[in-house]
Amino acid sequence: MPRKRPKSLDAPVVMIARRLEAWAYLRCDQWKKQYRYTLVNDFRSHITAAKNEIIRGFELHNRFKDEKLYHYNLAQTELALTESCMDIMIMDEFCIMSEKEWAQAAMQIDEIRMGLSRLANSLTKGVGGSESSNCGTESVSANYKDV
Repeated sequence: MPRKRPKSLDAPVVMIARRLEAWAYLRCDQWKKQYRYTLVNDFRSHITAAKNEIIRGFELHNRFKDEKLYHYNLAQTELALTESCMDIMIMDEFCIMSEKEWAQAAMQIDEIRMGLSRLANSLTKGVGGSESSNCGTESVSANYKDV
């Protein structure tokens, strides 16, 4: 029996993250060699970490909303670190990344952020309805008094 492909790999936000990761790998060979193993590697590793956190969060069951939100927030953090690397790579002192490449990466990162915010908002909508209806009310059947 053939193995099923995980649903998370077909999610739009994951597909955008994978496209950004592939873009970074292709561009890495074109950028200055002297920074390849430091700044460029950090840039790529933060993109990969963000993609992995999105997949981890997406693969969790919906009853683990806090954990899903945790992984989505970690992905947002990794994207912020990616943009920090991009800001250094575009500086005049380094000139590793062109302005056009910076804009292409920034657009993809913005798309990923919008997808993550949609996922996080869909989680927070369902949080209030999962509690029992008598939450915070006194139970009559217990017949216990607070001491």
